[in-house]
Amino acid sequence: MMELDRFDKQILEILTHEDVNLNELSERINLSVSSIHRRIKHLIESNIMTNLKRDINFEKLGFKLHVILQVSLDKHDTDTFAMFLDELENIPEVINAFLVTGQSADFLVEVVAKDMENYSDILLRRIGKIDHVVALHSSFVIKEYNNVFNCSGLLNRA
Repeated sequence: MMELDRFDKQILEILTHEDVNLNELSERINLSVSSIHRRIKHLIESNIMTNLKRDINFEKLGFKLHVILQVSLDKHDTDTFAMFLDELENIPEVINAFLVTGQSADFLVEVVAKDMENYSDILLRRIGKIDHVVALHSSFVIKEYNNVFNCSGLLNRA
């Protein structure tokens, strides 16, 4: 486990809630831009942050449906899971996937679609045709609450 100092925690707190550049981070935290850059690079290399990818507003790009799809497979081994994930990579509307436990599903797959016809195609002609898929259950996102939760308490425990 990596020890975070107060500057690392401030960087993570700000980037969790805001889309800011290095110059603004530098001013707010009172560190040089190069120091901020090094710290972010170290957080990424330590796998605390994955990258500085900005959230994409898929709705503005015409993807009106946001779906959490529960997928059940008939085999539960690493090869089957790897094959399933490889197939998902070929479906550009799949934006995230989670291997889960404690539910009837094996994976939660986050999907965006332009409309119901597009989603039907993704569901029935692509994901539903992947080997070992035995059940699909869709939940449509009504509203998303990104970056509204305060993680500073959690960061203080790190």
